[in-house]
Amino acid sequence: MYNHFIETFIDAQTAAWRHYSAIAATEKRLFADMSDPAVRVPGTREIVEELRRTYSVLADRIITKARQQFAIGAARPVVDRKSVFEQAGFDIERSLSLGKAPDFDRLWLVLATQLGGTRGPAGEQQ
Repeated sequence: MYNHFIETFIDAQTAAWRHYSAIAATEKRLFADMSDPAVRVPGTREIVEELRRTYSVLADRIITKARQQFAIGAARPVVDRKSVFEQAGFDIERSLSLGKAPDFDRLWLVLATQLGGTRGPAGEQQ
């Protein structure tokens, strides 16, 4: 489920880039000499930064959700982010360098297993 969410985000990001590129090309045809274009197409650096931020925030939200879901009363379990990432093989920088999204469903499964057992497929609990 979380993998589907991030794949949908990446699809939206890609579609937005295509639309920006198309409108930038139209602007260039309309106003041939442009030293300062109105439409700025995000470059690779901006796209990767947006992905890095989105991956990190989503991972933090999954951890927070697991801590809430597996709380005992008001006591939330402690999660060592680095350790959980290692157990899940979840490495944002490696994923970015490979051009692949990290496995968020596996991250959830590791958290669910570590914090109290599984109650169904990864990410299914809502």
